[in-house]
Amino acid sequence: MSTTWNIPATTTDSNETLKQHLKDRSNSRICTEILWKKSGFDIPVVQTIEDVRGLADQGLPSYLKYPNGSVAFGPALMWEEHKTVLAELQAEFTRARDQEEDADLRAQNRLKSVTDMLKTPEIDWLVDNKIHRSGLFQIFGASYTGKTLLILDLTMSWCAGLTEWQGYKLNNDGKPQEAVYVAAEGGAALSVHVDAWLKYHKDVDPSRLDGLVFLDGGEGHHMFLGIGKEQPDPEDGWARLVREVVEAEINPSLVVFDTQIDLAPGIDENSNTDMVGVLREVKRLGDSLGFMAIVVHHTGHDGNKARGASGMMGKCDVQAKLTSIGEKSGKAKLEWTKVKGRALPEDSISYKISGYKELDWLDSEGAVCVPLSKMEQAYAVHEATRPTDELQRNIMNAINIGKTSSRAIAEEIGINKDSPKLREALVWMQEANLIVKTGSGPKTAYSLSAMSVSPSEY
Repeated sequence: MSTTWNIPATTTDSNETLKQHLKDRSNSRICTEILWKKSGFDIPVVQTIEDVRGLADQGLPSYLKYPNGSVAFGPALMWEEHKTVLAELQAEFTRARDQEEDADLRAQNRLKSVTDMLKTPEIDWLVDNKIHRSGLFQIFGASYTGKTLLILDLTMSWCAGLTEWQGYKLNNDGKPQEAVYVAAEGGAALSVHVDAWLKYHKDVDPSRLDGLVFLDGGEGHHMFLGIGKEQPDPEDGWARLVREVVEAEINPSLVVFDTQIDLAPGIDENSNTDMVGVLREVKRLGDSLGFMAIVVHHTGHDGNKARGASGMMGKCDVQAKLTSIGEKSGKAKLEWTKVKGRALPEDSISYKISGYKELDWLDSEGAVCVPLSKMEQAYAVHEATRPTDELQRNIMNAINIGKTSSRAIAEEIGINKDSPKLREALVWMQEANLIVKTGSGPKTAYSLSAMSVSPSEY
């Protein structure tokens, strides 16, 4: 008993669809003769495979008649031929992949002996013995410590070919360099500081800074990494920035990201997974493309550590902390908290944020970081920790009436003996030669210095 296949005509099986499938050799349904017959095709008989291919390229079916009188359906032959070609391509790809893997396995062994390690090149520095030529540098500090100003100063000094930055040697051979500054906030607030820098450095020809370009967030232009829950629009991605850098015909040795949190919207600052992921990607970009990536970040609640996840320091090649010297003094100090490949530096940078009020000749609305000498730094720190006149008088009065231990002094003036305020005041007054400390531990005692002014006159 024969069975009739009742295949309804559909849009998918229409003449044009079948013809296109045959032209492309893209669907095995072309092998089904009944589809062609139900679509009304008159299927010719041809004598050569070339004729079959020629008709198939036009989307037309055929029968191939062999010399022995047997007949084969042309589209089915084309499908088998197509599968054979695909199989050959796959086999070729597999062979090439295997050869590449074999070549990788035969490549030079990556392991190094002690002798090989001793041949490792010296570290290449951007800022001598402080900031590497490539990798990741994180600078963090509280608001109003001049983070952006200091990094802008570094960037413009580097690009202008200055040989020093805040007293440190720049390894640029005195030649102009190229850099990108990604300013998430940007706008006029940054432009005025660029203007101030140029007017402060009167001897620098602005043309020496032609290699420095900015991505100005103040104009709504951003660069986001594809990290975290929110994937950036391609127009705001890293690939577009790279394209723009290429179009600008520069090869930046320095790229600044100000600020770090603006690199990946939606990430959790307290998540090691999120924040370390951001820094890992920034470091990968710097290492692979050969530039030093600088990220500007904020401090946490205690002011001593970078805000957020604890694992960030481990991803940095260099990390530095900015702290204010005194309250609202406009003075700040940068201390190095990590320099990979070197012992932790004990030196620091101190500066005063100065605008036209401090520099009456500076015709600009912006400000610059003016370095402080060692003496100026010491005096600034001394003044910043200076206890109030009232507290000094109270301590001296207490000592004058025989209250010589820190406990007795604290009880006399009504302050906790373990208070940092009292401890810092006693240290400052010793350094100011107002009081003298003798003994140690339970036998520690304080007396008035021979040079101190009597409490009644103080």
